[in-house]
Amino acid sequence: MRITKKVFSGITLYLMAIGSVYAEDSLLKLMQKLKSEPTPRVAYQETRNLKLMTEPWHGNGYLYSLPPELMVLEQLKPERVLMGVKGDKAFYFDPGKNERHQTDLVGDNELNVPLTVFKALVNADEALLRSLYQIDFTSSPQDWLMELKPKQKTGSVSKIIVSGQSGQQANKIYILMEDGDSSEFNIQKDDGAGKSSGNITRLYTELLGE
Repeated sequence: MRITKKVFSGITLYLMAIGSVYAEDSLLKLMQKLKSEPTPRVAYQETRNLKLMTEPWHGNGYLYSLPPELMVLEQLKPERVLMGVKGDKAFYFDPGKNERHQTDLVGDNELNVPLTVFKALVNADEALLRSLYQIDFTSSPQDWLMELKPKQKTGSVSKIIVSGQSGQQANKIYILMEDGDSSEFNIQKDDGAGKSSGNITRLYTELLGE
């Protein structure tokens, strides 16, 4: 009986080790593919479920990227707002209120979390993800899923779940906060991405107020 248990335990550990290696290999292959096929602009729809609100909040807009450092999110509805990242700095601009903010890009900062994850995914920056989160990656022939948990529990983020079709960019990002609030981003490729290089430069200039 003891021998059987030892054999069973050994097989279990072996399978777990193989699964871990396979997951690492799959994550590496996904990042390599995303890096080789950059997407300069994607459309997104966001839904926020907040305890203090009786109805979900909805927003939408576009996400622009210019690897390796620049990423800009342009929210169009319910009102136009710009957010962006360049290097280790995060930027915010509300044209309606004429308010601008600039902060260090902190991975577990509630306001910067979507920007950090977006930047890492659209620029295929695996190192950035690994520096901030513990990664649990699983994949199948049809799709992949990545669960991210902050390495340092100093902020309000509980976990982030990112998923997509096999070998493709993420199509959904779910962010769960410690207090139960959540945000979900549904992402899709945008057919009008041809002029994105000029657009992101213009939007970044607007972000800086130049």
